[in-house]
Amino acid sequence: MKVCFISPLGYGLYSRHSGYPFGGAEVQFFLLAHTLASDPEFQATVLTTVRENPGTERHGPLTVVKRRGGDRLVLGLVRGYASAFLEMRRALRDIDAEVYLHAGAGVEVGAYALICRLLRRRFIFVVASSADLRRPNRQVQGPLAWLYPLGVRLADAVVCRTGEQLEWLRTRYGREGVLIRSGHCVPEHVPESLVRLEKTTILWVGRMHPLKQPNMFLDLAERLPKEQCVMVIMHDPTHDDLMRAIRARAAALGNVTVHVDIPFDEMETFFERAKLIVNTSTYEGFPNTFVQAAMHGTPILSWMVDPDGVLARHKIGICAEGSYDRLVTSAERLCAAEGLRAELGKRAAEYAQAHHDVNRSAGALKTLVHTLTGRRVAA
Repeated sequence: MKVCFISPLGYGLYSRHSGYPFGGAEVQFFLLAHTLASDPEFQATVLTTVRENPGTERHGPLTVVKRRGGDRLVLGLVRGYASAFLEMRRALRDIDAEVYLHAGAGVEVGAYALICRLLRRRFIFVVASSADLRRPNRQVQGPLAWLYPLGVRLADAVVCRTGEQLEWLRTRYGREGVLIRSGHCVPEHVPESLVRLEKTTILWVGRMHPLKQPNMFLDLAERLPKEQCVMVIMHDPTHDDLMRAIRARAAALGNVTVHVDIPFDEMETFFERAKLIVNTSTYEGFPNTFVQAAMHGTPILSWMVDPDGVLARHKIGICAEGSYDRLVTSAERLCAAEGLRAELGKRAAEYAQAHHDVNRSAGALKTLVHTLTGRRVAA
């Protein structure tokens, strides 16, 4: 069974020192692709985009196809998009997968859906953010914006990460989705020592983008001068000015340390050392950082984001519901109450184990792939 993950911005995960930035959707494809590739029944390929040195790489059983990104504006809008469409059709035809997956809103969703129809292949659209369904007009603009809703409707399946996304898909597009939760390499058993580790930092992890609101975390750090605050930032070339401003402001604070472009496989240490992780995003899908924090017994404090109400429902953290004052008072309370943090952390680790193991997520994807292609699931 040949499955291809279309991940244009994901190359930095496969070449850890390449300096290519990536986001949460790319992390999920990285983990799922490796898990599928380890199954002899599947051949997994990742199609990604690079600035130079296109070609094919092998990462164990996983194949990574690198295509060079082009500037469609050089040819003009219509010719440029037509050229990109034909070039992508050739790329997908050459990969010759039976099922293709793409995550996140964009005009390319419609293009991939149409290409897969032409190639008689299956296409799965994966919702990457709540804005993909709630605010599509803000996510996708321009004369070809109509391709995005067309792609959502033409997709052979739409994968959602939360129950809220399933409802938004049903309401806005009149179709049913498939729930496959974000998956990580969660330990099979929760070590009792996990939540007893010496945890000393308040952690913020995210891409350098205005919607992540990194300045709010620095505001919080100013209010907590006795706490060690750590920012792990994935640079975004389109927001270099914001990066410079954040680094300058953080340097002026005595309790903030900034790390930039840490390879994914080195992130575990930051979560292990954190007694609290803070999310200041305006919106998300289901943040990878929630799962990473939970599996390391770290409570979660969120300014706004709480998909499916998991923080309160599973008692693994606190959502300030958009109130900065509540964010501050909740941080102060959690920092002062080691026993409360231990309780939240223990439940968080149990929650991650029960709901976010990547093998379970990959199993659900395998079932979906078999259903779409008409093949039986192997016993």
